Amino acid sequence: MQKNGMLPSGATKVSPFELARILRVFWIGLTLRCGLVLTLQATGVERSLKLTKDAFLYDSVGKQIAEHYRTNGGTSWPDRVSGVLDHMYEHFVGLTYYLTDDSMLAVRLVNVLAGCLVILATWRMARYVTDADTAYRCGLWACFFPTQFYYSCLPVRDAQSTLAMTLVFLGMTALTSGGKRTHSLALPIGILMTAGYRTYVATVLVFLVPAGLCAAMLLARSENKSKLLSRATLLGIIAFGIAGPAGIEKLSSTGKAAQVMDMDYWNATRQKMNRGSGALYDGEDIPELGKSIVDTVQGIAIGLYFFFVSVNPTEIDSIRQWMAVPEVLIVLYMVPKLYRGFRRIMRHHRFEFIAVLFVALAITFAYSSVTTNAGPLMRWRLQVANVYIVIAAIGLSRSYSSERRHRSQLQISDLDRARDGRDSMTSGLQLQPSR
Repeated sequence: MQKNGMLPSGATKVSPFELARILRVFWIGLTLRCGLVLTLQATGVERSLKLTKDAFLYDSVGKQIAEHYRTNGGTSWPDRVSGVLDHMYEHFVGLTYYLTDDSMLAVRLVNVLAGCLVILATWRMARYVTDADTAYRCGLWACFFPTQFYYSCLPVRDAQSTLAMTLVFLGMTALTSGGKRTHSLALPIGILMTAGYRTYVATVLVFLVPAGLCAAMLLARSENKSKLLSRATLLGIIAFGIAGPAGIEKLSSTGKAAQVMDMDYWNATRQKMNRGSGALYDGEDIPELGKSIVDTVQGIAIGLYFFFVSVNPTEIDSIRQWMAVPEVLIVLYMVPKLYRGFRRIMRHHRFEFIAVLFVALAITFAYSSVTTNAGPLMRWRLQVANVYIVIAAIGLSRSYSSERRHRSQLQISDLDRARDGRDSMTSGLQLQPSR
């Protein structure tokens, strides 16, 4: 039985059956993604249908970087890439092109692997919180969530940035659940990866993660608190030791990272992004945040709607918007499950998951506030989508209780005890003197 948000000892132990089952999902996801990658690579449909612009930009920049390496600096370095922070993906593409003779297929396959690792990270994060069947369902949804599946097959950075954020959430859940130390290390690794792909998000995480862990300490009781404090302190020292030489000043005081709390910058970004077929507003009449309560509430509410729903059903006028319709239906199906899952988390899993929920909600509101284009919102939603998948999966069961959560674990414990008993009996027989 759970007590004050504390999982029973051994409640998150994974059986060989569980591991084999989720690995089957991993290999199925990998196979299907590779099939789509080969189709896209062979047909060139991305370019003909203009499915994504960023892929062509990364392709061009990657070729410039690869050529710069091949000529030992004889060709110019791309002006877009000024460092590693916020440009890690360009470096990755350039280095991959250098090693594979400009093979976009190699870039796609690495992204496929990153997308499939998201499946395992989401499953393990969920398993620290809930029962084996619900965690398996989380991995299954993470595998086939449409945009997560699709963007992991494209030569863009979304699969890798989604993996980085999922590692952050896995590390946080391992900390609060008293999980494996190696899983706790996913937190600093995820933050460092996020700094390379989206520096402004990493800057916010530096504040949100400690705030979320403090919220868990204050709002829920658990026997895991002492373990959380010791591990968090150690990880903080490690992260500071790494971030110092890497240039923590640059991480927190340059480019977009310096403006994340600037309301004028947010409104300027809202004006700039309201372009193209995905624009949320007609013309230039865009509500400004912070100018009035009505405009602020309206702007955030519209942003939240498109963050989850992605399209306006009365204005579907491009193939990319039609492609989003199946996911819209899935999200609408998940909404009531999200509400039920949130209530159950507050009742049964408050200490284990409230820190993750705090970070996910903060990022959700930030993106919904600053973004006025449905296209980027749909992609950026992937950074926190797996947290909502876990919540919805917990809310899906009609009957859910702390006792049900541990039924499979009790069966595993019984099997372990029976096996230990047989081993002891065998050892005793072997120790008997021969006659």
